[in-house]
Amino acid sequence: MHEDNIKKLQEAAAKYLIGTGETSEIVIENLKELKKFKKEEAVLLLNYFAGIEKNPKTVYYIVKEITKYKDKSSLQPLIDLLTALEGDKEQFLKIRCTVASALGHIGDESAILSLMYVMNNKDEHYRLRLCAAESLGKLGTGQAVMPLIKILSDDEEKSVYLKESATKALGMIGDERALDPLINVLDMQKYIVDKFTFLREKAVEALGKLNFNKDRRIDALRKVLRDKSSHVRASAIEALCETGEEEVLGLIEPMVYDDNESVAKTAIHALYELQGDKYLEKLLEKENLPTCCRVEIEEILEEEKLDEEP
Repeated sequence: MHEDNIKKLQEAAAKYLIGTGETSEIVIENLKELKKFKKEEAVLLLNYFAGIEKNPKTVYYIVKEITKYKDKSSLQPLIDLLTALEGDKEQFLKIRCTVASALGHIGDESAILSLMYVMNNKDEHYRLRLCAAESLGKLGTGQAVMPLIKILSDDEEKSVYLKESATKALGMIGDERALDPLINVLDMQKYIVDKFTFLREKAVEALGKLNFNKDRRIDALRKVLRDKSSHVRASAIEALCETGEEEVLGLIEPMVYDDNESVAKTAIHALYELQGDKYLEKLLEKENLPTCCRVEIEEILEEEKLDEEP
């Protein structure tokens, strides 16, 4: 950086009391003035301030402001923060989680290696690791697929939350290599209602987002319709609906008789999404249709009628 520019940045830091040890309340109040600046100038100053400020509350404010701009010039300052603050995990955890999320929002693949390093480090806090995993999903890069699969398949990985984030990220990336690991999650945890329920939900949602191997995905989701968890069954219905295939009607329609009202209603909405009002009108003709489904259909048809009125 040119010497004159460095001098100007140093002068700005002094003006805003950055790195002086002043209380965060006073510094943050001064920094609010940057909102009136043009984007380029504000980002330049915030990037510089992020590297020299030490007060955690002030740094957190700076990072939040940097995130709002989503400017690629902020990538290196954010990556530097992610690694430089590693030694004091608890004090700077909130900041580092925000930084990891910001790197995903900015959307540049130069952040991939840093995010993968954090995600794979079992000594890091699980919250930071799951933020890194989700950001990798937002970046949508194939580079991250195998590390994410490794976390999902690792029996020694203690954080179920991290596995959930890895599963979500794999669904966002949509790589074909994720298909078998996602199906394995459902097969291994079948019929278990416990802390793995939400993981199965995430696996089901991820399968719904993939757009290949249709037959295998539908077959896996068909099996999940018998899951003991009503939340997983409802997620499976929604995922089947997302395929948009007419053949899933035969799997979804029986679910209107599910003993869980929420699951039954989810099936009604899926059928409406796939086939429209005429299909629901035919369902109403069934004498054994559960009352909750009958009421739900009538409400949907009434709302549609109101929408059509001039």
